[in-house]
Amino acid sequence: MNENNPSIVEYFGGDTNGHSCGYCKGSNSSKSHGKFRFGMWAHSLDVQDYENLINRGWRRSGHYCYKPMMKETCCPLYTIRCDAANFQLNHSHKKVLKKVNKFLLQGGKVNKNQSIAGTSSSSSKSEDCAPAREEMAPQGSQDRKANLSEVTVERREGENWKVPQKKAKLLRLERKIQKTGSLDQKTTNQQTPSKTIEEFLVEEKSSATPAHRLEIKLVNTSADEFKETLNESAKLYAKYQMSVHKDSEDECTVEQFKRFLVKSPLQNSYDDGDLPTGYGSFHQQYYLDGKLIAVGVIDLLPSCLSSVYLFYDPDYSFLSLGTYAALREIAFVRQLTKTNPEFSWYYLGFYIHSCPKMVYKGQYRPSYLVCPETYTWQPISQCIPKLDQSKYSRLSDDTDGDSSQQSVNDSQLSEVGILHKRRAMPYAAYAMLGRKSNSADVKVVKEYASLVGIETARRMLLYRP
Repeated sequence: MNENNPSIVEYFGGDTNGHSCGYCKGSNSSKSHGKFRFGMWAHSLDVQDYENLINRGWRRSGHYCYKPMMKETCCPLYTIRCDAANFQLNHSHKKVLKKVNKFLLQGGKVNKNQSIAGTSSSSSKSEDCAPAREEMAPQGSQDRKANLSEVTVERREGENWKVPQKKAKLLRLERKIQKTGSLDQKTTNQQTPSKTIEEFLVEEKSSATPAHRLEIKLVNTSADEFKETLNESAKLYAKYQMSVHKDSEDECTVEQFKRFLVKSPLQNSYDDGDLPTGYGSFHQQYYLDGKLIAVGVIDLLPSCLSSVYLFYDPDYSFLSLGTYAALREIAFVRQLTKTNPEFSWYYLGFYIHSCPKMVYKGQYRPSYLVCPETYTWQPISQCIPKLDQSKYSRLSDDTDGDSSQQSVNDSQLSEVGILHKRRAMPYAAYAMLGRKSNSADVKVVKEYASLVGIETARRMLLYRP
């Protein structure tokens, strides 16, 4: 989107030794239990280039961009996105929205150990977690919850289990179906359409004298307005990390916070006719009665909102702020779609089918995973059976699709953008400088171009010494 200020990146290559994995707790002792990835440093990134990268499995943490080595890493990570325009609330989402609405309108004492859809609201990260937290790995894992519709449980002798009683209304409905064989037209007409996110959010403001007031501010991280709230945000981040993820105080400094969640390679863009917010990196700040209680870190890209991280005040964990913020972000996408119809996707980071704490992302439907070999989007419902069989899988059934293993030919290599001694040039010109280009360098640049995509490799500038 900014031809006069191209992206500049420095490619590091792939891991030869794995790193400790925070999802399965695997060490780097073997390829079956270790995290492997390609990495590069983004000095500057055009928002369109970054969107192209995340569509090929890349992700950023500050300025550092990484792409999992899917066949080597112990826990394959698949980029996931939700079609926000057609998003459907599930039962758990509605319960969270109702709970927050009740708290805002009525206040009152709330049980902080309250459970939503079988998940403790005091849990650090499971269903109620921020939609992207790959580089700051979860501090533990738990067994995946059983699908009760597929499990038969035997009652042991001596155990006295109380069977929940069906409500009278449901019993009458069942008897009517058994008697008539179907529901009559009157009963069918009584079924009301499900509420949208927007209808739930309107209820938050239905009272002129609510018990609490919630205000959400969108702030660009490079703006002066953000600098005024930096210390407040950093303190909240430290409180969250130490309470929820058990980080030490030394791991939660202001500089660490800025490096991870404030500093961004994304170039701000304010093209006419596009989003009124512009594009780039932002913080969505949640203020309850004037107090900062949560911050959603997001990137606004040409066609999507990419969720980076969420941190919140643990004192308000009973409000399921992880889930609530995700729903708020989806509603924000739907709002911006009215201005720019092409802006319609909500990216939740990575989906990890083998990690129980990360499968919740698949509950934001309709959602899609990107195939690691063809880089095409596949409905998650079609992907899950494949991932049940193997944690790494080609998700696309199209045998004619381009493969991620396809090498870059010499003609394509010559067009890769290069930055050498502050001069932008194609690789062909760089190669003519003599010994700067050799067989080892050719191999590295071809690998880079195949991973970022040849079209993006032409647009970006790869630093070469």
